[in-house]
Amino acid sequence: MPLLSINLSAATVKTLLWLAAMIFVDYAAVISAVMIDLRSGILKSRREGKARTSRGYRRSVEKLSRYLNTLLALSAVDMMIVVACMLFRATMDWSVPVFPLFTTLGAVALSLIEGKSVMENSQRATDFTEAAAKARKILTDTEILALIDTLRTLISGKTKNSSDN
Repeated sequence: MPLLSINLSAATVKTLLWLAAMIFVDYAAVISAVMIDLRSGILKSRREGKARTSRGYRRSVEKLSRYLNTLLALSAVDMMIVVACMLFRATMDWSVPVFPLFTTLGAVALSLIEGKSVMENSQRATDFTEAAAKARKILTDTEILALIDTLRTLISGKTKNSSDN
């Protein structure tokens, strides 16, 4: 005879399966984001003619390890909250939703960080230089400057006229 007998209802099992699926998706999203960033970094290195070294690959593995450790810690917090919510539901009939909030928020934040890194890897320095040169040309164009002066005159005229009424 077992020391501890746990009878889980069908609803509880369904909830636990959904939680496991949600946490799996969170972890898979972060791992995928790191792999996409690794791929974009490799492509950037090839494009710039830089050598790909084991040090760079090791940095990616270390980053993934740090991310997974962070998610594990957040998942531990979520599990404590989930157990508390399930106890509230079972003992006090409180209908508290069960959701791995901290794991999901952490996964979203880490994925956004990786997304930004991919954007940085995909953009070339020449793109920024060209954009800055075009912006400078637009901002120093005499017709644009004359238009800005006209707008300033119109705006200041409207404020004077509206204050007279």
